[in-house]
Amino acid sequence: MRSFFEECGCSRTTRCPHPYTIRFRDALGEQREEAGYGTQDDGIERLTQIYAEKRKTAPSVAEARRELGQQTVAEYAKQRRPRQRRMTEYSTGWHVDSSVNVHIIPRLGS
Repeated sequence: MRSFFEECGCSRTTRCPHPYTIRFRDALGEQREEAGYGTQDDGIERLTQIYAEKRKTAPSVAEARRELGQQTVAEYAKQRRPRQRRMTEYSTGWHVDSSVNVHIIPRLGS
């Protein structure tokens, strides 16, 4: 799904100075909008660029992005921590875990 439109109530529908908005589905399948395109051609060009990027992306990469997009910060931190280079568990590892659990997750949310 993709579309472009102009949100205004002007009596002059042609040559209206209001910007165009585009609507499309992102990699997760959620509907997104981008606004601020001066002409229809600018909006169409951006839609074309978005869909060209989607077509170029390999299916495995798209699936990985979908999975990462659905993870919470806490889940990502738990998965990433063991993949990091070997840390000295009694100091650096504890400090990283503490920072994530005490500072990052409460501020960003789960």
